[in-house]
Parts: sequence; C-alpha cells; structure tokens
Amino acid sequence: MNNVIGRTIIYLLFYKFLISNSQLVWIIEEDFEHPGTHHMERDEALARELIQDPDLPNVVRLYSWQPFGVSIGYQQRMESIDIDACKKAEIDVVRRPTGGRAVLHANELTYAVVMKADSKEGIYAAHNRIVTTLVDAIRILGDEGKELEITAHSDGRNIRNAYTEGTLTNVACFTSAARHEVTWHGRKVIGSAQRRFGDVLLQHGSILLADDHLRLPDLLAISDAERIKMSEMLINETATLSDVFGRKIGIQECAEAIRTNWK
Repeated sequence: MNNVIGRTIIYLLFYKFLISNSQLVWIIEEDFEHPGTHHMERDEALARELIQDPDLPNVVRLYSWQPFGVSIGYQQRMESIDIDACKKAEIDVVRRPTGGRAVLHANELTYAVVMKADSKEGIYAAHNRIVTTLVDAIRILGDEGKELEITAHSDGRNIRNAYTEGTLTNVACFTSAARHEVTWHGRKVIGSAQRRFGDVLLQHGSILLADDHLRLPDLLAISDAERIKMSEMLINETATLSDVFGRKIGIQECAEAIRTNWK
C-alpha cells in the first residue's frame, strides 16, 4: 500500500441564534489520508484542550485513513484482533479514546465531534443531536436520503446481550443495531461511539460508503465458523450510502455534504 501525504483543511463556521442572541462557533476540519494514530491522538488532544479552555470552538473532524486501519474501543481487549492478519493485509490497529467495538476504516468516512456538553444532558440526547445533523446533511445527496432513519429503539434484541463477553456482537460494531442508530430499511449505515471528558463530549462515527467493512471478520481472532457467521451478520445488518443512493458515494462527496450543511 502506497504512503500518501495527508492534507488538512480547516473551516470556521459561526451560527448565530436570534432567540438567545448568542454565537455557537464550530471548526470543521477535513483531514484526509492520515494514519489512525494521528487521528486518535488529534481527537483526544482536541477534547482535552476544550476541557482546559471552554472558550475554544467546538470541532467537527471529517477524515479518512491511510493506511486502512482497525480501531477498537478504549475498553475492548486487544486480543480480539488478529494482529498477524492485520500486518499481512497492511492494516493498522489503533485504540480509540471512545468506547464501542471494532471497526474497519477502509473506504469510509470517519467523523469526530468534540463539543461542550451539558452534564445534565444524557448520552442519547447528545448523540441524537449529532447524528440528526449528520443525517440531515447527507440527505442532500439525493431523494433516496429520506429513507435514512434514526431508530428510536433497539431492533428488539436486548442491548446488554450485544455486549456480552464472548459474543460476536461484542467484538464488531456493525454486527448489530442498538438504540438511536442511523439505518436504512433496518440496516445500519453509521456506527457511533461516545465518551465524556468532564463537560466535554467526544463522539466518533464510521459512515459506510463501500463494502470494505465486510473484510473485518478476516482480521479478528475468531474461529472459522465464527468468521462465517459474522460475515453473514454484516451482510444482513449493514448498508452503505452507495446502497442508499444507488450510486457510488465517495469520501470527498460525503465530506462536502456534511461540511456545507452542518448546523
């Protein structure tokens, strides 16, 4: 896999709310073709900087990975990843500062939101504000976008069961849909994970654009039988934006839609 020099573009957006007569400032940063370690360190650094100085703007980062990488949640066991298989495939392995389960970042768009959060606001409320903005922005890519939904509840399965140690749903993010997920005809399109740093929120998410996420089972430390089962789960449980809109949606197009329509 060729090394690609990354590029970073930063936009500063101001939104003025007439009712409160206050200003909410966002920085939107596009940071393409960098390694996973760069992205994770950058995201956590921004969160900690915002803790130290609450007057700093909130940040939305939109980025891609070079080389491709598997990220795991900050509490997930590294032993769940087949490190040798990842090395052979030239895929990095990094730990996220947020929670959640394993994600393969390959031909998808990753977002990170670093923002001040009201300690009284619950996880789901903050999560829903973020993903509602994302979905509204993505819908401009075509009329088919109206079929994207944010589920109010889980798919009927006990969410605690999905995180039970030793289960396949506890290993990979996209093997199940939980509460308040972005779906298309019941299939998960965006997987997100959140973590609070005091009064600052960091939320990560993977927006599926192509089918590369289906390679994830080959990169996990699971049996052949479990690999077959997980592959079937991913095929049945996930959809990409290219599926939604019936045409190829690339990283740049998706990032531009979010950047130009972030509110």
